[in-house]
Amino acid sequence: MQIGYKNLSFALAILLAGALVALLLVLTAGGDEPGEAAPVDVYSPFGLFSPGLLSDMPTSAGLKIVETLGVDSVSGYQNYSLALTKELGVSWVRMDFTYDGWNFIESPDYLEKIHSNGIDVVGCVLPMNSFAPADLASFKASFRDLVHRYPWIRVWQIGNEPDLSWDNPLDYPRFFFAGQQVVRSECPDCKVALAGAGARWPGQDEQGWRNSLGLYDRIIGDIAIMSPGIPKPFDIIDMHFYDFYGTEDGMLETLSEYRNLPLKHGLGHDIEFWVTECATPTGPITWPVGSPVQTEEQQASELVTRFVTMLGAEVKRVAWSRFYENYRYHDSEGGFFDNTGLIYNGIGYEAATGIGAGSKKQAFFAYRTLATKIGGCSRVFRLGPGAYKFFFDGDRVPVYVLWEAGSSALPAGLSGPVVVTDLAGNVTYSTGENLLLSSAPVFVESRPAGVESS
Repeated sequence: MQIGYKNLSFALAILLAGALVALLLVLTAGGDEPGEAAPVDVYSPFGLFSPGLLSDMPTSAGLKIVETLGVDSVSGYQNYSLALTKELGVSWVRMDFTYDGWNFIESPDYLEKIHSNGIDVVGCVLPMNSFAPADLASFKASFRDLVHRYPWIRVWQIGNEPDLSWDNPLDYPRFFFAGQQVVRSECPDCKVALAGAGARWPGQDEQGWRNSLGLYDRIIGDIAIMSPGIPKPFDIIDMHFYDFYGTEDGMLETLSEYRNLPLKHGLGHDIEFWVTECATPTGPITWPVGSPVQTEEQQASELVTRFVTMLGAEVKRVAWSRFYENYRYHDSEGGFFDNTGLIYNGIGYEAATGIGAGSKKQAFFAYRTLATKIGGCSRVFRLGPGAYKFFFDGDRVPVYVLWEAGSSALPAGLSGPVVVTDLAGNVTYSTGENLLLSSAPVFVESRPAGVESS
C-alpha cells in the first residue's frame, strides 16, 4: 500500500519470502454442485506481500523493529523472516524492485537464499518517484539486466498503485509498455501483471474508490488503444483490498467492478485476477479516527473468510500484506498499517500488555491452517453464503470451509462422520448432523473409514 509518503533511504530492502509448492492443478469433474466451478492457479494460491520489507518506513523505525526483535543484523532479520514465511506455509511472495533512476534496489544474497529454499517470487518493478522515469530507455536496459539476473522469476508486475502514488496516473501506460516490452522480449513465457489498484482502503470514502476505479478504467482503455489487435497486453490484473472485519459485500462488489474492466475494453477473457495486497488490523488504532477495535479472533476469522470468498469468486492468487507489523508506516504511528501484521513487533499498543516482539497472533495460525488444508486445491465451488467446497487431484477427499452466514443449513454431502479442523489447527470428530457453525470458519472433511474419534 502506498499513500503519498515514501522513504526508501532505508534500502535494507529485506524483501519477501514464501514457499512455492509446485502442485500441478487440473480441473476435475463438477458433479451436481450448485454455482460456478472456480479453478485455482497452477500454484497454491496463498501468498504474502513483502515479508520483512521495511522500506516504506523511516530509517529509524526500521532500525527500531530490528532492535526490538533482538536480531543482530539485517541478515539475521532476513533469516528470521524467511523461517517464519516457511512455517506459515504460503507458496509465493510479491517483491518490489524500486528503480532509482539508474539501478534497481535489490538484495541479491537474500533473493538467492529465497530461491534456494524453493520460494516463488513475483517481481514488481516501480519508480522511486511519483512519476515515470525521464529516461525510459535506461529503465528498460536496467530492467532487462534484472530479468536476466533472476531467470527463475516468472511473473513481473509493472508498477504499483498509480491511482494513489503517481502525480499523473494517466502517464502510467507509457511506463507499463516500457516494462512490458522487456518482459515479452527477454522472457516470452513469463507473465506480465498490470500495476495493482489501490481500490479500497480505510479512510477512503465511496467517491474515493470510485475515482480509483475510474482511473483504472481510463488506464486500461489507453493500454487497449495502444495495443490494437493484441488481446492480452497483460496477463494479470491486480487489486488491493484493506478493510475491517465483516466487509464481504463491499469486497465482492469491488472485485466485480475491477474484473469487468479488461472485458469492457475488449481484452482477453482469460486475464487472471489476483489480490497481492490485503489486510485487516487488530487492537485500537490511531488512524482512521473512530475505527473499530478488532480482536485477534476477528482478524483470524476475517483472513480465512476473505481469502476463501476471493477464491470462490475466481481470484487466482491472494496475499496478506506484511506479516510482520510495521512501525510508523508512512510516518503515522499506531495507524491501520502498523497493526495488520500476523506477528507483533512489540512496539505498538501490545507492549503495554506484555506481548513481546515476535509473538504470533491467532491469524498467523489461521493462515497456516488455511494453507495446509486447501493449499493444493484444484478447484472450488461456492455452495452458498459461508459454504465453500474445495477439490483436489488424486484420492484426497474434498474439504468444506464453513461458517455461519445467515443460514444454519449444511451442505448435503456432510451427513455422517466428519473431521473438523478449527482455525488454530485443532482437530475434533463429529457428525454432519451435529455440526454447529459460528462466525469463525472451520474446515470439514468426511471422516475416513476406520478413523475413530478420540
